Amino acid sequence: MVGSACWSGALLTTAAGVESHVLPLVYLGYGALGGVGWGLLYLTPVTSAMKWFPDRRGLATGIALSAFGAGAAIAPSLIHYLIDYFSVAPTFVGDCLLTGGDASRPLVQLATLADGSQVVASASPVGEPGTPVVVATDADISRHSGQNMGAGVYQVGSGDTGVSKALASLGVLYGAIGAIGSRFMMIPHPEWSPGQESPDSKAGADRKESIAIGLPASYVTTNTRQFPLLWMSVFGNATGGLALLSSSKLMLTDIFAGLAPDIVTPSFATGYVSALGIGMALGRFSWSAASDILGRQNTYALFGLGIPIVGMAPFLCHTVADLTGGAAGGGDANVLPYLLTFYSCSVLAITFYGGIFSVLPAYIADLFGQQHAGAIHGKALTAWAGSAVCGPMGLAYLRSYSYDAALTDLLRTVETHDAASFEKSFGVPSADDEAVRKLIDAKTITIEKLMELAPQGTVDPTPFLYDSTCYVAAGLMSLAALSNLAIRPLDLKAELKKVK
Repeated sequence: MVGSACWSGALLTTAAGVESHVLPLVYLGYGALGGVGWGLLYLTPVTSAMKWFPDRRGLATGIALSAFGAGAAIAPSLIHYLIDYFSVAPTFVGDCLLTGGDASRPLVQLATLADGSQVVASASPVGEPGTPVVVATDADISRHSGQNMGAGVYQVGSGDTGVSKALASLGVLYGAIGAIGSRFMMIPHPEWSPGQESPDSKAGADRKESIAIGLPASYVTTNTRQFPLLWMSVFGNATGGLALLSSSKLMLTDIFAGLAPDIVTPSFATGYVSALGIGMALGRFSWSAASDILGRQNTYALFGLGIPIVGMAPFLCHTVADLTGGAAGGGDANVLPYLLTFYSCSVLAITFYGGIFSVLPAYIADLFGQQHAGAIHGKALTAWAGSAVCGPMGLAYLRSYSYDAALTDLLRTVETHDAASFEKSFGVPSADDEAVRKLIDAKTITIEKLMELAPQGTVDPTPFLYDSTCYVAAGLMSLAALSNLAIRPLDLKAELKKVK
């Protein structure tokens, strides 16, 4: 109940921050309140389920956590619908040179301010002079849906993204669902035993003992080598999984949408995110259930199959870009086999990511005993928290570094080819490094916009932006696989004597 209240409050607070453009409110809501609520909602059902199924812990956690993945499958479509429902299209000002406007009719002339933003120029034949605007190219529009919009110049501050209202609606909905679900949460009586056996029978006594014994969490974290190895295994795999989750849709829209726009539409991208959620749900259930047969360590070892998937993703993107010449609409039939390979392999890799967390509680109970498994599980999930902080920040830095390098090279190409068109489009000469940097920081100059000015045959650098991200993620996943293989079973009774 407390977790539901925190999570609902987190979304409502975030909605307020988005609506009022107050960033600290977003941090407070989605960061602080959201983290507390998510942690409580995640751990409580898992610990309860394992107590009801002490002899099938993997299956129990799989059932409990498959709902987590199912939510990830349902949520994108729901969020997409709510944003589209509440969104309002911005005011269209007109066409400009960057958006492919016809020079035979009046175009919007732009002026660039000192902070890098753009306004309608005083001499512009179209639009109200001084109006803050943003230029949206076909590539920008292709990443968004819900409004029937085309490339062009749009007025800043007009329209509504619908995000704040969608967040508020979700906050109310999730809070109600969580509150109802909490009323059905309970744990078994200490004397309860599954099946038909009496607690006094040998089978019942064995199960009771499996629940009753366990190493204290403080001892496990400071006096065993198994815990840090398990922690590193979770951290490496979680970082790789988060890299895939955060980059896969971007790779789909940035790379494949440009090469096969008739296939990779915004609706297709939303369906892809839902497919990732379904894969996560299936992975949480199937891998945890399989771990009861295969063993927890062997199941974690199988997750190493995600290493070549993540590591070879750049090669796949380079190949399809070379095949089509990097041109938009370069042949849907040529792109389709590579698109299906990327789609299916990324969904398979996400099943491993889901399995990491559903197998983990049972893995902990097998290694350290059931009695304090909940507390140990909470400490092990600091690896997930660490990957959620360090992973995206590090991977975002790698992508940002690649993006800046690609943008700089493309700037040189455009400057050499047609410096006059650059100055006409952005309002500053390409030789003015300080002014150009401000435009880049303000996202006024982007790779997509520079590609509109680049000479025919220029290779779009977008497929190469994710190389370092994927390689580092694959390296961390390899370290996780080695850490898992180094884990050895503990003699619980001998360790308990040491504790006493």
